[in-house]
Amino acid sequence: MTIFTLLAEVSLKIRVMLKRCVGVLCFMTRKLAYVVLSLITVLAVMALTVHAQQAQYFTCEEVVPGVPGSNPSHVIVWLRLSNESSLVNLLNQMYYNASSPYFHHFITPQEFAEWYSPPGYVFSYITGLAEEYGLVVNYTFPMLIEATGNASAVDNFLTALQSAPSNITQWILAGGECIPLGYFAVHSKAPQYQPMIVKESLPLGLSPGQLLGNAVRVNGKPAYARLNMAQLIAQYLMARPSLMGMVYALNALRSAQEEWGYAVIWFPFGLEWMYDELPLFYSGYSGQGLTIAIVDAFGDVNFTLASQYVYQDIACQDLATFDSIFYLPPPASCQVIYPTGVPTLTPYNLPYAEGWSWETALDVEYSHTMAPGAKILLVVAPPDSGDDLFVDVEYVVNNSLANFISMSWGGSWEDMFYYPPPSYNLLYGYDEIFMQAAAEGIGAFAASGDWGGAYDVYWFAFNMPMEPSVFYPASDPWVTGVGGTELFAQFVGGYAQRMETAWNWNPFIVWGSGGGYSFTFPETPGQKLISMPYELQYVYEPDLGIWFNTTGMRGVPDIAADADPYTGVFIVLNGVIPPYFIGGTSLATPLSAGMTTTIQSYLYGTGVNYAIGDLAPSMYLIYHYMPSEAYVSNITITSASFFTGISGAMFRRWVAIMAYTGQCRVSGALSLGWVS
Repeated sequence: MTIFTLLAEVSLKIRVMLKRCVGVLCFMTRKLAYVVLSLITVLAVMALTVHAQQAQYFTCEEVVPGVPGSNPSHVIVWLRLSNESSLVNLLNQMYYNASSPYFHHFITPQEFAEWYSPPGYVFSYITGLAEEYGLVVNYTFPMLIEATGNASAVDNFLTALQSAPSNITQWILAGGECIPLGYFAVHSKAPQYQPMIVKESLPLGLSPGQLLGNAVRVNGKPAYARLNMAQLIAQYLMARPSLMGMVYALNALRSAQEEWGYAVIWFPFGLEWMYDELPLFYSGYSGQGLTIAIVDAFGDVNFTLASQYVYQDIACQDLATFDSIFYLPPPASCQVIYPTGVPTLTPYNLPYAEGWSWETALDVEYSHTMAPGAKILLVVAPPDSGDDLFVDVEYVVNNSLANFISMSWGGSWEDMFYYPPPSYNLLYGYDEIFMQAAAEGIGAFAASGDWGGAYDVYWFAFNMPMEPSVFYPASDPWVTGVGGTELFAQFVGGYAQRMETAWNWNPFIVWGSGGGYSFTFPETPGQKLISMPYELQYVYEPDLGIWFNTTGMRGVPDIAADADPYTGVFIVLNGVIPPYFIGGTSLATPLSAGMTTTIQSYLYGTGVNYAIGDLAPSMYLIYHYMPSEAYVSNITITSASFFTGISGAMFRRWVAIMAYTGQCRVSGALSLGWVS
């Protein structure tokens, strides 16, 4: 039993005792109990933020109870980096100290491995042991070793690894994590990752082609199309013909749409226009010479073949159709790779594969929209969930395959890693990947989620109460967490009025931009620099039985972009445009990665030797040191300015993410805004 689990159990027993205790004689007991609970809270929070000294192991049988011994499986051994304090200091010099000779001067994968990998004998011992038990070693990276075999062989290997000499075990962070392939997401008790995409049907009788035909055009290209509120409310009422349906409909659409009176479908040119990219495009800077890696599970599968359990990825074909419909140039290249194996489709995972296809199409098409000159690299993980996604990220990082990485997935709330049996060491293993990415100047973007700042939908399946939490990997300190907004525009007499507001939590429709405070990671130096506000110092975590102190913890998100499906987009999927509004922070994330790629191409193209790497630190420095230049000053802008450039580094927005946790309302973190 870990210290964290023990504290949670003691806290729960004290609370049960307090509920049973009544009368005057309980007064002193209650006072003493509250003192003890306060002490437990302090100790528990300390436990949350310190690496566990003991390695954590996750066998195939624990991860997927009843898994056949012959089932193909991956196993990942997560290792502790050496000289980690030195690495953190170097990263702080690279990103936050403008006077340092290391400021935005990055290292190579070879230098990272030489300086920060565990000793060579650790890799030799673990790979030798894996091969002894019949496993095939796939990869050895600075912080992990991955191997493949059947579930029985993996579990025998993990049992033997726990008896390794101390000079080996001292380097093991999470001593082994089994990933049974094929039906992981259906049966697994391990952390699971899901797409952060939200879609809503178009009103009956209205097709994507009609909206595209009636679009507001700018310079002859479709920019956006409006839908009035009456159409959308009617759609909801038809789906929910009751008084509650009417309440649902009205509340589902209550937000910025109330002020504007309509919803919007943004077409690619409209997003390029509203985010002030056109001046760069017209000057010849559109991401050329750079690569965006999109990491997803399954990819964009051919639905016809998938129904026969035959796998084929058609993401690049869908992108070509998308470009043709929306007047975009083709990318410099579009490539799909499978570092951890080609997906296998089964009756268990087919629905998940189809769901990830929507995600993949969105990611590929809208990162390309915002950086049409960049190369697109789709990196596909074989299981429908699990940590092969992180192995794929490390593959990209360690082989320098991309300048920026887009990850529009999450689904493992940080607190789930602390719920018994605890698995929080995995978070530190993942973090080491993103430290390597940052050290090498590779920027990673991750979606903050679509269920508000503190609304844990997945726990409903376990009949557990709602609690505050944030998504990983958006909460990692070396990842730029991307939240969501609502984006509107209208024209009046040669002026464009641009309004971008928070995609706020809506309890009736159960969506809204994710945000909040990390349970695990402290605030970043950038957040400390700007004195990030902590709106609610203590938040109760009912499943763990603790009061969580948010002060000094990592705030999420860092930035934001369009995500509300009612100011959303169309995608091409399996060769056609489905009749859905598409949104979610799954949209905001590739938009952000694409915009940053275009800005990087401008810097390099104009002779500025400044590799952006992780974007968030630069944004915090701009906000702190150049406050008068940080933001576009007005939402009413001359239409011509969108073609010549708008003064200001960021469009202003505050993403105050609201959610309900029990009887209290929690407001999450505030994003800085987005680059102009």
